[in-house]
Amino acid sequence: MKEIMLPYILVCWILVKLGVVKWTLRNATIIVAIGLTLAFALFTAHRFWSPADLTDSTTVKAPHAVLSPLIGQEVEQVFVEHNQVVKKGDLIYTLRSVDTESQMIGLDAEKKAAKAEILALTHQIANDEKNLDRLTQLGDFSQESERDNLRTRIDTTNAQIASANAKILSIEAQIATAEWQNERREVRAPFDGQLSISNIVDGTRVGNMHLYNTNKKFVEMRIADQTYRGLKVGQFAEFYVNAYPGEIFRGRVHSLTTGTGEARVSVMNGSQHVRQHVGNNMNNHGRTIVIEFDEPEGYNIPIGATGSGWVSATKPHPMLGFMDIIGAATVRLKSYKAYLSAL
Repeated sequence: MKEIMLPYILVCWILVKLGVVKWTLRNATIIVAIGLTLAFALFTAHRFWSPADLTDSTTVKAPHAVLSPLIGQEVEQVFVEHNQVVKKGDLIYTLRSVDTESQMIGLDAEKKAAKAEILALTHQIANDEKNLDRLTQLGDFSQESERDNLRTRIDTTNAQIASANAKILSIEAQIATAEWQNERREVRAPFDGQLSISNIVDGTRVGNMHLYNTNKKFVEMRIADQTYRGLKVGQFAEFYVNAYPGEIFRGRVHSLTTGTGEARVSVMNGSQHVRQHVGNNMNNHGRTIVIEFDEPEGYNIPIGATGSGWVSATKPHPMLGFMDIIGAATVRLKSYKAYLSAL
């Protein structure tokens, strides 16, 4: 808020220096009174109708994916570097899969054994059917019990073949699962994004990587609780970040954070200490809102960049729409001042 008062102070100083306004007690009182009125209007606009982030904590964020478990598998080889931009499907790193490969070899051997068993049983059925035909042709010269035994053995062998085929289907299902697990040893990018610091190396058994989805960047901005009822989804917003000083980006309110960390209740049984409740909530925390925006062509707004923003909140009357100028001017002055932050 103080930034937008600087032009008023500068104008008053120039008017006094040029002699346009004489520095008398009456004129000084009027200038100061106007300044105080303007300051009060600014405060009111910021808090209720044109809220701006005066803490300069507005931050660019992005959802991310956690690639592979943190503990359990050994990293075989890493194929990326720090802060590398990757495309969907790019290989990031591989995991050792000795157990999975041994399992696949064992399952393949079981499948071959089951097929060999089926082949042997098929030959046995063919032989038994030939013997049954010979006994049938002999008619009364052969015993009926022998023919019954052959028929029973043929039926039993057919059942064994069916059991072996079912075993093969089960083995193929296990092989498919093992192949799926083996494919997961190759950790690939699930979407276009950007990595951060590569903090794992070949051979580590602990660690993984985070991949940020740069196509879904958003801005999180703090607001005061007094502004809550005036904010709605879809309202116009602007923000700047220190990475692009002097430039303003536009967006829309996506959603309001309803539950903050101060609202969290412990899942452990027991009452909260009164001093803990007071200590956590004695200050005015406010809450945050999410601003969605489309990144302008040719820009790469870095994730984690901070700055300030403002929102055109609901006003008591449309005639007060001019107060959006205050929020917009505040953020623009902060954006210009960002040049000085590097000094």
